[in-house]
Amino acid sequence: MTAPNSLPFSAPADSINDDENPSPDLSTLLGCLDRIRTGEGADGQPWPETHLPLGRRMALARIDRAAAGLLTVAEVLHAAERCRAVATPDRHLSEGVVDGLFLACRSLAELVCQDIRPRG
Repeated sequence: MTAPNSLPFSAPADSINDDENPSPDLSTLLGCLDRIRTGEGADGQPWPETHLPLGRRMALARIDRAAAGLLTVAEVLHAAERCRAVATPDRHLSEGVVDGLFLACRSLAELVCQDIRPRG
């Protein structure tokens, strides 16, 4: 796998997130999406273990993002269950929303399980 030219894996973290003078690829929605798709972790930074092959670093960044999403969905589901237990029915999340959150949770967990295994 070859790295796209736009990957800033060797750039220092403070130059990537300079709010006063953002690089052009970070000042647009598409530029930010491209950075996310090409290897940023949940913290917005490239995977820090530079001794790993690029493909593995990208997989670990995906795992990091999926795990952060999984935690967020689990927290929302937990809050929804607490609400269901103590609140009136008009304040509950709908059954469809809860089902969708469970499906999202499952999909994120499957992604983590798939990407965590080394490919060889």
